[in-house]
Amino acid sequence: MELKRQGRDVVSLSAGEPDFPVPPHVEKAIEQALQRGMTKYTASPGVQELREAIADRMEIEIGQKWGIKDIVATAGAKQALYNACQALLDEGDEAIVPCLYWVSYPDMVRLAGATAVPLECSGENGWTPRPEALEKAITPKTRAVILGSPSNPTGAVWDEETMRGFARVLEKHPDIAILSDDIYGRLVYGGVEAISILRVAPQLRERTVIVNGCSKAYAMTGLRLGWACGPSAIIAAMNRVQDSSTSNPSSLTQYAGIAALRGPQEPVEAMRQQFEKRRDLIVDLLRAIPRMGCSKPQGAFYVLADVRAFLTGRIENDTRLAEALLEEHGLATVPGTAFG
Repeated sequence: MELKRQGRDVVSLSAGEPDFPVPPHVEKAIEQALQRGMTKYTASPGVQELREAIADRMEIEIGQKWGIKDIVATAGAKQALYNACQALLDEGDEAIVPCLYWVSYPDMVRLAGATAVPLECSGENGWTPRPEALEKAITPKTRAVILGSPSNPTGAVWDEETMRGFARVLEKHPDIAILSDDIYGRLVYGGVEAISILRVAPQLRERTVIVNGCSKAYAMTGLRLGWACGPSAIIAAMNRVQDSSTSNPSSLTQYAGIAALRGPQEPVEAMRQQFEKRRDLIVDLLRAIPRMGCSKPQGAFYVLADVRAFLTGRIENDTRLAEALLEEHGLATVPGTAFG
């Protein structure tokens, strides 16, 4: 931002949001809600019509049906994850987070007084953690595990075999809650399918919280609408956290969400196709750079480049490389160490 204020031309590859407009029917729904005076408080977990729309959409995507008491609408999927951590974790607990991870996962765990334990993976196995690594990470203090596929920042999509392996491990540990971050589930490429844990292990439903939202699939990042579906007792605890902090998500945004979920879905597919073309282009461009490594993401809209060959001399680490790219070339990126 400082460079932009100085008049520098900066190309940003750092923001985790679609650069597409909100679908027209969603924009119209906001206008209509405003004209109808829908600007007052609503029930803290969201209006009934929105939660019904969420239930219907999740049944389509996951094959599970939730009642409105099993759903809480939040100010983005981030708040749903935060509320879940606050509801489920206490001082001295541990929560397993996939590593590499979205930067907020460990912070959310720590804010609940718990310790974030990394679930390690590597580029050699496609940035997909293995079930045996999950088993190894579990201790008597483990109270929750966060699953995130498609992954931010790797773009990895965990296949059915992997998810079934996780399920087999978790079946042996009935006291561990499962938080499934499905926010990128509709942005997958090359015929790959994102498989949520309950698709392969519905028997884990009574301790699984599914988190999703409108930000990524419908390009509604700034409108802040997410949700959680799960066991009514956990959802009630999450709602108590929300009721004592932010109350309901924006009333106008809730009606935008209804329109997004119930309206035409073609804009989602059109955006997905454009992201796939962009993925192919950026991967080809990066791989054309000598000594540059780059895996091909299967989902989300991030590319994780292997820059180790360039970390020499004055560029001693990836953070310094990111600083040099910004200062010398006006290119904003995020260093990989930020993700664990």
